[in-house]
Amino acid sequence: WFIGSDQVNQSVQSSKEDTQRSIGIGIAVSKYSDGYGINVYENPANPQFTGTITQKTPYLVLHGYWGGANKDMICLGNDKQWVYVKHFDVKWFYASSKYPVGYGVNYYAEPECINYKGNIDGSKSFRVWGRAKNAVDIGQNNWILEEHVTIKNL
Repeated sequence: WFIGSDQVNQSVQSSKEDTQRSIGIGIAVSKYSDGYGINVYENPANPQFTGTITQKTPYLVLHGYWGGANKDMICLGNDKQWVYVKHFDVKWFYASSKYPVGYGVNYYAEPECINYKGNIDGSKSFRVWGRAKNAVDIGQNNWILEEHVTIKNL
């Protein structure tokens, strides 16, 4: 009975998506309807079945395992909750520089951010591939200190 309630709900949802993401690399939702079972595994390198997910609810993706093609997996909880990414629609998080375009932010070869590789100029956002030790992997093992970026859904 609220006038424009759909607009209000959309506004609330979009404001939630605009907030900084402090953990995770994305949000995953099953491609299938409720009741369809998606296998859950203990270890992405040597998957061992531990159960199923049967609900179409959003899950926070904590980590990714990039084994290539059909071996890519995402972690939806502790180390015993890995699923194949091909069964999910994922809204990946993106990292954007906190600074104006043209201000360089260094990226490094490892999460400890020791070995300099180059810098980003703030003109585009980068998909978050991983997070470790207060650093963000922006692809191809290029790490930026998390203090220099804002991480959001796009």
